[in-house]
Order: sequence, then structure tokens, then C-alpha cells
Amino acid sequence: MAEGLSFGVMCSGTSFQKWQSEAIQLLIENGHNPSLLIMDSRFTQASPEPKPVIKAKKYSLLWRASHRLLFKSAQKIMVEMEPELRSVSRRICTVTEDNFSEYFSDADLMAIKSAKLDFILRFGFNIVRGEILNAARYGVWSFHHDDEEKYRGGPPGFWPIYKNDPVSAAIMQQLTEKLDAGIVLKKAWMKTLFHSYKTNLDVLLLTSLTWPADMANQIIALGYNPGSPSSTSAPVYKVPGNMKMFIFLLKLLKNRILFYWNDLFRAERWNIGIINRSIQELAFSDAMSGCEDILWMRERSSGNYFADPAGFIEENKVHILMEDYSYADNKANISEAVFDPQSNTFSVPLKSIESKEHLSYPFIFVHGEHIYCLPESYHYGYIGLYKRNYSEGIFVEDHVLLDHIDAVDPTLINHNDKWWLFFTLRKYSNTHLYIYYADEHNGEYKPHPLNPVKMDVRSSRPAGLPFINEGELYRPAQDCSESYGKRVAINRIIKLSETEFEEEFVKYIGPLLNCRYSKGFHTVFGLGRYTLIDAKRTKFNFSHFGRQARHKFRKH
Repeated sequence: MAEGLSFGVMCSGTSFQKWQSEAIQLLIENGHNPSLLIMDSRFTQASPEPKPVIKAKKYSLLWRASHRLLFKSAQKIMVEMEPELRSVSRRICTVTEDNFSEYFSDADLMAIKSAKLDFILRFGFNIVRGEILNAARYGVWSFHHDDEEKYRGGPPGFWPIYKNDPVSAAIMQQLTEKLDAGIVLKKAWMKTLFHSYKTNLDVLLLTSLTWPADMANQIIALGYNPGSPSSTSAPVYKVPGNMKMFIFLLKLLKNRILFYWNDLFRAERWNIGIINRSIQELAFSDAMSGCEDILWMRERSSGNYFADPAGFIEENKVHILMEDYSYADNKANISEAVFDPQSNTFSVPLKSIESKEHLSYPFIFVHGEHIYCLPESYHYGYIGLYKRNYSEGIFVEDHVLLDHIDAVDPTLINHNDKWWLFFTLRKYSNTHLYIYYADEHNGEYKPHPLNPVKMDVRSSRPAGLPFINEGELYRPAQDCSESYGKRVAINRIIKLSETEFEEEFVKYIGPLLNCRYSKGFHTVFGLGRYTLIDAKRTKFNFSHFGRQARHKFRKH
């Protein structure tokens, strides 16, 4: 990597919240240099003036009690960084307050500008405005742990739960004069965790801590190309009063009960179907709403299910590979069934790839004379490529595409003379999309410099085979905002190159209506005139209940 960027940190001292300390540490580990601590004189004993009394905000009684007893965030624990920052220059600054805004003095601004910083992280002070916003080459970077298009102000991560919003968001922005309406540098949309405010907040904080290092690395690799400031006109929220807090606590109680009920008693039962329509017709018409025209595989016993279909056509028959999951074993192998269009029947599924560890999502592609399978195998820590053995009718491991990686739902396509590998990672399997690319299908894969190229629970995780429609490339992805595998989002890829990625959401498919399998819909795989799908229902399963109950007992 080229020489790192120089950055400053606006702070109250050398103690930082845990997520902030990790963000700074990641910057240092990536070769970027902390050059100046911009310290608030109101919080440091080194101030030449007597330390003033900071006016306490009159928060409601229920908020203060809940914050102390129920909402203790693990990511807000204070961490001392004096050893790591001992050699960093410091400037103690006294700001002028004007109508909730804070302005730096000319002397402090001159000292900060003389440090020639590339960017400043705002981990201190309050609403800063004025010339400080231009004191570093790439401005002041600040975090807002909510969706600025819906909720400005605070508390972070609170209002999506209160308003039953299935999606919570966080942004890192280059500050402008308008509150929570800066130039968005990074943004993530996460599933709202309705049963726990502190967990919902912690997820937002954890998600955002890598962004300063990611952004700094991208500036070195690609330059700085910020967009326009957010045009949000969202209302500015404040800390809730006692009545809203009472309602909020009742919501949390109700949500916690529903969370445990669903987690313990509602096991997923996926099944696979085939539709005699192309993926293009399915995606761009309203022809499919329920179970009509879908031929379903016969379900196995109550302890097993089939999901994640992919396939190929051979001798006018559709070969379907699938995840074959057992609740008793808590793992899946890859099985294969054959659909005969003449009789509209499925053969009995037989094992095609068997493993000691869990395998799923057997993505299929054809290259040359060979048929390949790319199953999800994150338990092994690599992405393995399997080739079909025609004589035995099974797939055998042929090549390791990427090692030391816990990839989820790997999907490989050839586009514009490059091979593009899409997947998410286990930690954020439903939100963070990564791309790697190579010149050959089994070549050396390189990471895209924008990784993760997308962070959106509504449309990131791969959901089947990308396809061409009217000359444009479309990518199916899962929408897991309301629940895992709720429906499929169809995205149109606008830019896909070694330095760019952009896609836009087009429409959703599913879930199925008035159908036995109405609780989820998370894979579409086009095969010429056919489309393979899966969908789910929920049902009590004793093995699932026992495993979930043991897990929660150990956790608590």
C-alpha cells in the first residue's frame, strides 16, 4: 500500500468509546497516521482556564433509569488509548457556542490547518460548524447511527424500534453546515433488532467502526470522489419523554416475547419448486403471486427440508442441486434430483456432494464442456470449486478459489471478459456484499477496492443466478429486513469494473400469497424456459427447539 493518510481526532481526552478506539486502531494498523488530537478544553485538566460546569440535559426519568439499567452498550465502554497516542501532537481548543452550534477560534483553526491533515474524525465536541469543516483536505468525518433520510438527531438506533421500522441505518459523513445532512461517505442498512435496544445500537456501532480505515484505503487506491450533500428534510428527533419511554418499554417486552417464541417454536421448512417460465418473465411481470403453476418437490420427514436450488439441463431433463438439511444433524449436504418435463415428476434426491461440515447454496455454472458447482462452505474457511464427474453423476472438488475466508452464498458470473465472484461474509451474512474478480474462472481472485461494495439488508446477499434482460445485467438478492429470506430483490447492475460497482433496486419478488409456503422466498435460478425457486413455511421441530433452548441457556 502507498503511504498512509494523516488524520486528526476531535476528542475529549485519550479515553474513547470501545468502537471508536477500534476505529482508530484499525486506521493505524492500515498504515494511516494519527497526527493531531484536537481536544475539548471543557474536558481536560490541561486547560489554562478553570473547567466550566457543563449544563446537564434534562432527560426524562424513565430514559435515565433505562439507560443505566437496561441500555448499557458494550460498544460504549470507555477504553484508554494514552499508550497508543502518547507521541501524537495535541491542541487544546476552546469553542464558542451559538444556538447549539460550536465554532473554533482563529488561533485554533490556524494550528489545526498547519498540521496538514487529510481528514479529521469527530469523536468529541458537539455540533461543529464554520471553518473547522474545511481545516483538513477531505474534511471532518462524523457518524450518525440512524438513517439521515428518516431520523436526524437522536438517540441513535432508538426511533426505528419505536416506529416499527424494519430497517435501521448508520452513515459516516463529511460534515456540512446542515445537521446530519453531510456528504454520505459510507452507509449501511441493517435489520432492526426489535427485542433489544442495546443490541440494535451495538450492531450499528460495530458495523461503522471499519469505515474510516475503509474510506482512507479507498482514497489511496481510487482517489476521493465524494457525492453531493444529503438533501434530507427528515425531522430532528430528541431524547424521548416519560410517556414515549413507557410505550417503548412495553414494545420491547412484547418484541422480546415474540422473538423467543419464534426462535424456539417456529422452525423453517423450505421446499423447492419449478415454474415453466423464464426468469425474465418471472422478474418483470406480475404473473406469480401465489402457488399457481408451481410444481413442488415432495417434502421429506418433518426433520428435513430442501432449499437453495440451482441446476442445469441435460437430455431435456432439469437436474436440480439443493441444500438437503437435517435438523437432527444440524447440517446439510448437497443432493440432486431430476425433474422430467414429460411426466412433471421429480426423482428421489440423492447425495451429490457429501461433507462432514455444513454445505449449502450449490451455485451451478457451465464453462466449456464442464459443469461446475460452487457450494457455500464457510465452515471449511474457503470457497471450493467442484466439477461434475459424469460417470458417477456426482461433483468432486476441483479447485480452491479463495482460501481463509468464511464466504456465504458465493455466486460466480462471467461478464465483460472477467469472472466476478459475489458473496457475503459470515459476520454480516445478510448485509455486506463483497466482490472478487479474476481473468479465468479458476484464476487468482483479487478483492474489489470498494469492498464491501454494498451494505444493505434489503438487497445484498446473493439469491441465485444473475441474468441478462434486454442487454442489461440483473442480480437477484435476498431481502432479510423483516425476517431471514423474506423475499427476493431484483437489482440492475449499472457499473461493474475493477474500480467501480453500482446497482439499483428494481422490484421485489415474493413472498408467495395464499400458499402453504408463504413465510419466505429466497432463491431464483433461471434455466432457459424454467425457473427454480424455493419458499418456506414454519413449524415446530423438537431438534430445533432443543438446540435453541440449550444455546440460550448457555448464553445466559
